Amino acid sequence: MSPFRPIFILVLVTSVVLILQGCSWYDNQTTYFNTYYNANRIMTDVEDEFAYQDENKRTKPRVLVPAIEGVEQDQSAGAKRQGTMDFLRAFIIDKTKLQPVATKVDSILIKGSKILANHPKSKYVEGSLFLMAKSYFYRQEWIPSQQKCVELAEQFADGEYSPDAHLLLAKNYLIQRKISQGKQALSRAVDVAWYRERWDILSEAFRIQAELALEESDLDGAVQPYKQAIAQSEDDEVRARWQVDLASIYYRLGEYEMAEQQFAKVEEYTPDPLAQFESRLYRSAALARLGKFTEAEEGIKAIEENRNFDEWGSFVAAERIALERLQKEDLQDPALLAKEKQADTSYIGRPELMAQNFQKAMSLYKQGDYEAALPYFAKSKLTRTPVYDVANKYFTLIKQWSEQHRKVDGFRAVIPERPGYADTVAKSVARERYALGRIHEQMGNADSAMSYYALAYDSTYNDDPERARYLFAQARLIAPSDPDAADSIMEVITERYPNADVAKEAYASLGFSDDVQIDDAAELYRSGTSFRRIKDWGYAEQQYTAVVANHPGSPYAPKALYALGWMYEREAGNVDSALHFYGQLIEKYPRSEYAKDVRASVEFALAKRNGVEVEDSLLLKDLDKELYERGKAGELDAMQQLLKNNQDALNGTIPGGALPNIPGVTPTDASGQPRGLNDMLQEQLRKAQGGVLPAGDTTRKPPPAVPPKP
Repeated sequence: MSPFRPIFILVLVTSVVLILQGCSWYDNQTTYFNTYYNANRIMTDVEDEFAYQDENKRTKPRVLVPAIEGVEQDQSAGAKRQGTMDFLRAFIIDKTKLQPVATKVDSILIKGSKILANHPKSKYVEGSLFLMAKSYFYRQEWIPSQQKCVELAEQFADGEYSPDAHLLLAKNYLIQRKISQGKQALSRAVDVAWYRERWDILSEAFRIQAELALEESDLDGAVQPYKQAIAQSEDDEVRARWQVDLASIYYRLGEYEMAEQQFAKVEEYTPDPLAQFESRLYRSAALARLGKFTEAEEGIKAIEENRNFDEWGSFVAAERIALERLQKEDLQDPALLAKEKQADTSYIGRPELMAQNFQKAMSLYKQGDYEAALPYFAKSKLTRTPVYDVANKYFTLIKQWSEQHRKVDGFRAVIPERPGYADTVAKSVARERYALGRIHEQMGNADSAMSYYALAYDSTYNDDPERARYLFAQARLIAPSDPDAADSIMEVITERYPNADVAKEAYASLGFSDDVQIDDAAELYRSGTSFRRIKDWGYAEQQYTAVVANHPGSPYAPKALYALGWMYEREAGNVDSALHFYGQLIEKYPRSEYAKDVRASVEFALAKRNGVEVEDSLLLKDLDKELYERGKAGELDAMQQLLKNNQDALNGTIPGGALPNIPGVTPTDASGQPRGLNDMLQEQLRKAQGGVLPAGDTTRKPPPAVPPKP
């Protein structure tokens, strides 16, 4: 073999390699200068427009707002289940914000698609995939953004943009409520970021993990990632930054003692000026909220004297105002108001001052001083801040509250002037009161909301179709604490307002079908009890008497008469009606336990009605004892004296007809005819074992509980 052949082969191979490398180099160069450079430049312009880079690089301190006890700051749990978790909203670019750069974002997608189609082997494929993923994300197109992140993660698992892609993928999943997949992607992002030492990605991933844990009220789960990261990291500056994040969680939750301790630990590492400022500032704030005003004052003064922190003077001014406010009982103190005005003038539109305005607004709001709170809520929502949404919510509610009161007062003024419109005005007032109840419910004032719902129901006429809605609101409000009472109100809605809009919901909550008919004794009794609970005596009587009329042999019949008597005696305050129904109970069901319970009371009440001298505070058996003692002293026989005193006891009448005769109990003459209730009383008194309860005696049992559904 010729000695020149190996040299020739080597030269040939080298030439091929050089040619291939040259092609690759050429492909990369043309891809970069013709397409990728422009796409990357446009993305920089877009993100500058969003101020996105500034938000993520944290070139200024954060605004931390501690929890305010008893006041809802975030969306309700129900709203969160239906929409996006509140903390993720910060990552979403609003469509109005996107509009000025929408064409630029479209251009990035076009250029990225060209690179993937025409230069699939260039080294800019990874970057192009990430630019396209971000562009789709900014356009709120979660699925395409998710797909590009997955492609990048699969093709370039250890690539430069792998940590960014995994973090963006996690955000896509979480925004779509794919919580399990989001957590997995977030965990993977942490692993990849550790590998590539991307501390910015780690910090943001830990923050999202903490927020997810806080959503589930898992404080340990929120702080654990930071504790683990601090223990594993060897970079003291990074550890200091994470220590600030850890302490901030405790501060936001109102755990001020733990927050103060954790902020103090930042000094154990090597914090950069920003981390040092945040730790010292919010440590002083935590001390102030613990009531350690002297230490807090010393901390704030030391920050003010440090020239390194001059550019963040507005944050110091905000916390100094908070310290002053905490030391004064009067939130409207003139000296405090003067300092607030000075700070607002010196630092116009600064988020940290708005957060302080928000906290004062909430304090005034909790005191019920809505009018004073309103201007502070207004100042809290001038620009987008961490408190913007909540401040806007309560500002709007207070404005609505004020407007509704004005409407109600206006309608009230119409009635004396135009009495012919009383019916229409009453219905309008009821609707406005209902609206006021809704506002109070959103404000978290459950008791006030319930009062206005009840006022709305009571202040309108029976033919007002909206009454069903007013009842439904009451049932919905009390359902968590008293489900039985809520069911009772729901039953009233289904029976009185079967065609109302809320009737179907009431049927569904009770488990009834649409064509249900309440016609058995148990359900009629339950229905009567429902009306009795809302003090609708007329309908309650109608349902209870229907039990007796339609199901006289049912065990619910005597219970219904007993409940009727109880209702009029103890709740409606109508003694005549109470005696009437108790009398029917004794007459129709003399051997029932309910008749036995009321017989003595009825006899006592009728005796009083007919002028028999009996003291209310004494039982009849006490009178018997007194007469017995007098008999022993030689006077009339005790029983003769008692009969004489009560000889006319039952000669009265009550509404609805004559007093009832009680079969099997009322004495009869020789022909078998009843001799009258007066004779019955004489006979019973002879057989009396113990005494007769006064009509107002509190030892009588209340009506039986609502029976369970069959």
